[in-house]
Amino acid sequence: MKRGPSALVSIGGFGVAVATLSVATTAAIVILAPPPPTQRTSAVDVIAALRRPMPGFERRLLPIPPKGVRVQMLETLIAAELNRPSRDVHVAWLDNRPGGAGGFTSTSRTTVIRAKGTKLPSSFILLQGKNNSFELVTPGTVPSALRNPLLALPFPAFTASVRQADNRWLSVGPAHPFLAGWQRSILIALAVSLMLLAPIAWIFARRLTRPFRALAGALDHHGDIVPMDGPRELREAAAAIAAMRNRLAIEAAERARILTAIAHDLRTPLTGLRLRIETTPEPQRSRMVADVERMQAMIGEVLAFARDAAAPVEVLDARPLLAAIVDEMKEEGAQIRLLPGGDACIAVPSLAFRRAVENLLRNAINYAGGGTVEVRRTEGQVLVSVADSGPGIPVLDRERLLRPFERGDSSRNRDTGGAGLGLSIVSDFAARHGGDFTLAEVPEGGTIATLRLPDGLVHTAR
Repeated sequence: MKRGPSALVSIGGFGVAVATLSVATTAAIVILAPPPPTQRTSAVDVIAALRRPMPGFERRLLPIPPKGVRVQMLETLIAAELNRPSRDVHVAWLDNRPGGAGGFTSTSRTTVIRAKGTKLPSSFILLQGKNNSFELVTPGTVPSALRNPLLALPFPAFTASVRQADNRWLSVGPAHPFLAGWQRSILIALAVSLMLLAPIAWIFARRLTRPFRALAGALDHHGDIVPMDGPRELREAAAAIAAMRNRLAIEAAERARILTAIAHDLRTPLTGLRLRIETTPEPQRSRMVADVERMQAMIGEVLAFARDAAAPVEVLDARPLLAAIVDEMKEEGAQIRLLPGGDACIAVPSLAFRRAVENLLRNAINYAGGGTVEVRRTEGQVLVSVADSGPGIPVLDRERLLRPFERGDSSRNRDTGGAGLGLSIVSDFAARHGGDFTLAEVPEGGTIATLRLPDGLVHTAR
């Protein structure tokens, strides 16, 4: 048989595929995304922010102005606009660039150029006049008609600081939001890629786990066939589970056969013993007959248990069957009542279900004189409850009474009879058909025995 891929290969391949797709998507976003734009600021906006708070700018009072490469041209222009001396204004690039923009150069080194014995200022503007003549002026003396366009020019981001009366500096610079525009764009692109990857990962994960869910469902419902699908390890485990279930079924059938044979063989000597007892004088004869009848009853229970274990499953309507059982017991004088309610289907052997309910009702009759029966559907289950108003069962004894040959009355008196197999048969019946059986206390006093079985409609759908 061809060996399929292992779970390691399937899950590992899925992980590698998702990681590769994620990295490829991220790389494509980084490569195709435009570079973040350079932040630019104009002197007009900075002057307005120095005069009053402005959106997009931060205002701070500092003991000294921020460090950085100074921009003397902008210092002179801003000082002239604010009517302040140049020494009270400090302008510096934010990114410590060695040069400015727009043809202006700012360095930390002063270059002196002499023309006809004249020392040129560190920053100046040449104005072209008539006849192609040029006039050299300092920025502070530039006419307002020319200074305003210079102030409105966008420059790379810079900070401007103005000395205050207390010798502190009011510094203004562009605000730094938590996420810049380009960062938001990258995050949105990553979120879109995640939205595209998540459904693929979910579909692939469901495809990988489908065989596991099918195996769990088959194990939860005893009648289902164990599926042989999925990765190699899972199919090997399913095959081992199926083999184990077959062995357990064979052992259960063999146990039932042995019990049937033993019980059947015991009936013959008991019958002969019963005939010999008839010649025994009283009162020994009555006691011996009672003991033989109890042994015959126990053998009958064992035979019934063995037959029930091998009985086929049927889809039954529980309410009519319970009504028939209650009517039969009422004819015998029992005080049993079936509470009204809706229909409920179960998938169990009819004789085994009947025997389990009869055991519960006989317990209620023997220990409390009667009780009530209720059947209802809830959350994919059918609940059959038998409640009585008897003395109740102590909490410590409830689990013990579900074991074979355990009884609540330690004396094993002849009035209640039996040998402690009734509740154990009910508990085994519930477990064998995917349900459970519990004993609890009624708030008003007494005991309520609840038999939970899977909904027959769900079984039919399967």
